[in-house]
Amino acid sequence: MRKRKLKRKIIIWIMLIIGFGAMEFPGIFYVQHKIEPYIFSMPFIYGYILCWWIYMCLVIFAAYKLNWGNEPDKRKDKSKGKRDE
Repeated sequence: MRKRKLKRKIIIWIMLIIGFGAMEFPGIFYVQHKIEPYIFSMPFIYGYILCWWIYMCLVIFAAYKLNWGNEPDKRKDKSKGKRDE
């Protein structure tokens, strides 16, 4: 179980690094002026950033749903069944 969570963490980190790297990639400005491409009827640079923004939102949403970064607090689990006297 612990290895599975560690593997998920690593995959999410890799996906985040790829997303941030692609958003901040300076080489995109060289590709932008080769032809006049459009993505979703927007100039290339805006469409490119929008696609990566959507990708990052999906990755962060998946990380949230998988409870990424939060370790369960064992003290809370033990105290749930006991009553304070």
